[in-house]
Amino acid sequence: MLKSEIELTSLLETVSQAKTFLVGLNEKEYQTIMAPHFSSSAGAHMRHILDHYLALRNGVEHGVINYNKRHRHSDIESCPQAALSAWEELQTWLTEVCQLNADLPLTVICETSVNQTHNTHSRSTLARELVFVSSHAIHHFSLLAVMSSLLGQQTESQFGIAPSTATFLRQRA
Repeated sequence: MLKSEIELTSLLETVSQAKTFLVGLNEKEYQTIMAPHFSSSAGAHMRHILDHYLALRNGVEHGVINYNKRHRHSDIESCPQAALSAWEELQTWLTEVCQLNADLPLTVICETSVNQTHNTHSRSTLARELVFVSSHAIHHFSLLAVMSSLLGQQTESQFGIAPSTATFLRQRA
């Protein structure tokens, strides 16, 4: 089991932010590429985020997480409702997976070079990878917040804010 219920709560905060963001977008906004500022749409970013969660979910059973597996051009990339459904499934999975041993050993496969195909295999744990996918999502949420702003939309004030930044801002207040 993970060290505390607070960790699950934190993971579910990320899911909640994603779901709230998706409810506020129509398909056109979701598919718009805000060139020259961005080379991909909000949908492509959301699909990329979900690809990482899905790689973790699919790899936990076998002990190998392959973050290179992507689902480009899937419904998740083009339809906010499909992405919302994927997040709802992940919410259920997170609740279940947090019952496992946080120190469950995992091997992580990830490409590390843009100039050549080079896969790195690293040892990790379930807890570390759950933190990673959440942090990775938050990083992309900050980009999605900028995209929304360029479309004249607003996002929640905490959307895309790193937890350590939120702590800093609370301490300054």
